[in-house]
Amino acid sequence: MSFATLRSLYALIGDALDDIERIYRDASLDSSPTPTTPYTDLTSPCTPYRRRRPPRTTDDDDDDDEDTEEDYPYSAARTPKTPRRTGNGASLDSDVTLNMLDFPPLDMAYYPTEDHDPAVDAAESLASHPDVIAATNRIVAACGQISATVHRPFLTLCDAAMGYHLPACLRFLEASHTVEILRAAGPNGMHVNEISRLVNVEEGKLSHILRLLATHHIMREVYPNVFANNRISAIMDSGKSHADLCSDAYSSADKYESTNGIAAFINLWWAPLCRLLFKSSSYLADCYLPKLSKKSQNDTHAMHAPFNVAFDTDTPYFEWLERPGNEERLKRFGPAMTGTAAWQIPGEIVTGFPWQDLSDGSVVVDVGGGIGSTAMLLAHTFPHLRFVVQDRPQVAEHGLAAWRERCPEMLDTGRTIFLGHDFFLPQPPLLFPGSRAPATPSVFILRVVTHDWPDAFVTKILLNLRRAASPDTKLLIADYILAHACVDDNEDFSSKADYLPKRVGSLAPHGSPLLANLGKANANAYWLDLTMRVTFNAQERTLREMTTLALSAGWKIVDVAHGEGSLFHHLTAVPVDIPGDPLASSDTTATITDSRTRNAGSCVHPW
Repeated sequence: MSFATLRSLYALIGDALDDIERIYRDASLDSSPTPTTPYTDLTSPCTPYRRRRPPRTTDDDDDDDEDTEEDYPYSAARTPKTPRRTGNGASLDSDVTLNMLDFPPLDMAYYPTEDHDPAVDAAESLASHPDVIAATNRIVAACGQISATVHRPFLTLCDAAMGYHLPACLRFLEASHTVEILRAAGPNGMHVNEISRLVNVEEGKLSHILRLLATHHIMREVYPNVFANNRISAIMDSGKSHADLCSDAYSSADKYESTNGIAAFINLWWAPLCRLLFKSSSYLADCYLPKLSKKSQNDTHAMHAPFNVAFDTDTPYFEWLERPGNEERLKRFGPAMTGTAAWQIPGEIVTGFPWQDLSDGSVVVDVGGGIGSTAMLLAHTFPHLRFVVQDRPQVAEHGLAAWRERCPEMLDTGRTIFLGHDFFLPQPPLLFPGSRAPATPSVFILRVVTHDWPDAFVTKILLNLRRAASPDTKLLIADYILAHACVDDNEDFSSKADYLPKRVGSLAPHGSPLLANLGKANANAYWLDLTMRVTFNAQERTLREMTTLALSAGWKIVDVAHGEGSLFHHLTAVPVDIPGDPLASSDTTATITDSRTRNAGSCVHPW
């Protein structure tokens, strides 16, 4: 059956390519403005792409005709009666030459920091269209499965066993500012001897590092020993010159100011954590199989992880990050979290919740919101809302500086305030400038927060929000929700989680041989899951796990939103009765209380 399976996977790739090409063709005939690319530093209203309208059937009511293509831009299904026309009104049957959009080439560097021809921007933007992402997920999943099937098993194991070299080389690429050097060199690239002179690394060593990256399509070797950026490496560009980045006037963290955060994300994980993550991951077996470790497993705290075994410390990572000497690491943490927006479909947070239905002046609290990147996008898109960004006081200070630079009017008018707050403590009063009474939160946002903490800690966070909620307050959890690698058709739920909204048994097309979680296409979520495990003893969660966890703290998940084939979800929950105190254990409560000693609610003023 292997040949039949391989041919089925091959056919899936062809069908997905047809879907992508159709969307690009339709967009070539549409004069509507193009939404932003996924790498844009959003400081303006966001209008994300919409899903394609399902094809009409003979049972559709005539009233559906009232829906216009404006509601489904860029790829709305057209009936056979609707002629397709170019931007100047000519039909496809005319002699007018069409400039059809093409998928962005891998070898063409697209720098988010530079201006481009509108057609180039449109092509890059369309790559983030939900339907394009759904199709590309099928392609990546099928190619990954074909590769695993036909490649010699030993070589597949070698790829996995020696894969640690790739992030090490990626770290070198970012830290040496080679991306910025090659941006200045242009598409023809630069010989390795010239790059070697600029980065002060021996030519022979440098060429082998860059060639490994080129072999994995992260950059390209134009001619022997001549390297250039490509579409993948270019998104790490900071927009700054190599000379400036190497000058004494720049600190290491200044590189990431006013950027899309992607380079900061790479640096965050592979610079301060380079030795930490590599070493921590190598101690996973020692941590989980005590007989392999000489360290006693007794009296370990709730966040005990392979990191603690590797470095023989009881200090959790977040406390370590705020210790003296880590100021630069802490400074780049906020921009790095901005970079995580690239995990999602651009602007997905805008459509993941009915923000437009909230009344004027409603208060949205971004809990653990970093420097406020999510709040900034929402504030520009929904001007009738007010925002509170909560995070550790040091992070809130960085956020305030970022908003003062990019959108000071939001602070001056009092629409947005920053609040230094420890989310393991009760919610503080939400006092806006000029208000005497505390505001009632309409929505709490927890974006990529729950995956940082073990269950007991997440329950404490959710309980504090539940006790501060009104009956009408909503909770929006934005995080990866893991799918099983097999079809999930088990209906035997526990009584606690007997309701799973929009549960999907498989992300793969019906009847296809693809893994149910789309395998390689969604591997990032599973990499992150283990990253959380080895660093914090935390995890990404399945829908069952998240639903049960939320219910234990008085929140019921009632809606689930995610892109087709994507594991990044927006879960909406409403308040329900709290079923007793799940943190009744004095040991667990003491662990949380003792490890968190920050200010409970200090307002970071914009003046």
